[in-house]
Amino acid sequence: MSTFGVASASNTNPNKSTEVVSPPTDGVSSLCFCPKANYLVATSWDNQVRCWEVTKNGTSVSTAAKTSMAHELPALCSIWKDDGTTVFSGGCDKQVKMWPLLSGGQPSTVAMHDGPVTSIAWIPEMSLLVSGSWVKTLRCVNFS
Repeated sequence: MSTFGVASASNTNPNKSTEVVSPPTDGVSSLCFCPKANYLVATSWDNQVRCWEVTKNGTSVSTAAKTSMAHELPALCSIWKDDGTTVFSGGCDKQVKMWPLLSGGQPSTVAMHDGPVTSIAWIPEMSLLVSGSWVKTLRCVNFS
């Protein structure tokens, strides 16, 4: 028999889930999947933005750690650009970073807030990045 929050020894993984290799060392704050390729990005409270390649063979799923970049403080949110080449992230360091991940480019700061950046959205029809913070501000960055 299983008690709430405790799995029985004979049924430790009933859904046959797969754990991502090289997971964050602190709490995960966001996940986003690339719209054009099998890449998963996660932000976490250990300041990192990590990327994995996800593959599926039949019913088996596997992951391979690809690369990572850091914020100065916990990373809270992320989103892929619609063409699947670039990741945007925001964090407690008040920065919005652009990371041309698939080209191997270095991250750069594209916007700043007066408080932690908690939400981020990409609007493809306008080539516009919108970010929001804990201090009631929204910022727009035009990439056209």
